[in-house]
Amino acid sequence: MTVEGMPQPLYLIFFSANLAFILTNLYGWLLKWFYRPRAYDEDFLRLFPAQRAVGWLYLLQVLELPYLLNIGQADALLYVNAFSVLVFSLQMLVMCEGYFFPEVHHRLSEYWVFLPPIVSLFPLFLQAFGLIRLPEWHRTATFIVVSVLFLWYFWRTICMALRIGRAVRRANEDAYADSDDFPTRFGEKIQWLPTGICVLMAVNFFIDDPTAKAFRDVLFTVVNIWFCIFTLNPWRKPFDITAKATETMSAEPDGQPSDEKDETTASADETQFRLTDDRYTELSRRLESLLSDEHIFTEQHITADTLMQRLGINANYLTEVIQRSGYSSFYDMISQHRVRHAISLIRQHPDRRMADIAYDCGFTSQSSMTKAFASQGKESPSAYRKKA
Repeated sequence: MTVEGMPQPLYLIFFSANLAFILTNLYGWLLKWFYRPRAYDEDFLRLFPAQRAVGWLYLLQVLELPYLLNIGQADALLYVNAFSVLVFSLQMLVMCEGYFFPEVHHRLSEYWVFLPPIVSLFPLFLQAFGLIRLPEWHRTATFIVVSVLFLWYFWRTICMALRIGRAVRRANEDAYADSDDFPTRFGEKIQWLPTGICVLMAVNFFIDDPTAKAFRDVLFTVVNIWFCIFTLNPWRKPFDITAKATETMSAEPDGQPSDEKDETTASADETQFRLTDDRYTELSRRLESLLSDEHIFTEQHITADTLMQRLGINANYLTEVIQRSGYSSFYDMISQHRVRHAISLIRQHPDRRMADIAYDCGFTSQSSMTKAFASQGKESPSAYRKKA
């Protein structure tokens, strides 16, 4: 069947786009609920704590079926666009919270936020199937109600994105995450993706046009495929910072390279170096100047990109310089210098507030500084203050 006045080729394009969108969502649901890459083993639940929530997001798209059966019709289009903008906004919140903050447990009373979209969408769903006929003013009322609900959910989505950003920075600082740490990289890549998707859904809703809906279907079909491949890549190995530190550098407690390596191991390591000794010496001297003289580590939320820009080198060379200098990773180097600087400030100013010292050393909070001390086997900052 086709909508009256819609050319057959255009109808087939719209139908194919919506069908592809629904089918890829069904595939995503099956993948998220039933596929377990062997490479992850017991790390799977740690890396993907929101599998069920993401699976539900995919499965819910089956509720676009009324539009698939009535491509281009005004009532079906209004329903599916309202459904998308409300359901995506809410489910994105659940998905992000489940992935980045798995320790948060919703109380049953908090799920009342799902009630307004259910109440708003149910009569539209019935009308899309031709079971009821709503009065003429329902379209205006629908736009008003959906707009108010969307603004509320959109604001919560922005707050979630900012919270994700803070969590990623905290992971970088507290856990000394490396650039190969998948959860950290994933958070950096999708921090604003839910917000962007909500905006696209809202634009599609207010345009209220079959062509815009078809374009959205094609776009999100591509996004779905990318998301499934990116998050469930069977060739990716889970990041293990302990194993990586052991493999890359065996160091003494003071951060200097161990002299206990045998000649075979040293020879094998040297073959992996890309920098000549002269070039390494030059870069390590400049790096030491940035750390010891300019105290670049006191910059909050400093990243490896900052050092790459200051040294004029790429990530591979920076990693080599850091490892050959006796550090296991970029964040290990930054942490060591921050802790040393903090100890120096505590001894010089024993009466100063710990929070101020933490901030001056580049930590985001006093608790972050305390964790850094503990991770390096140091006494607590308060213990150093007592000795001062």
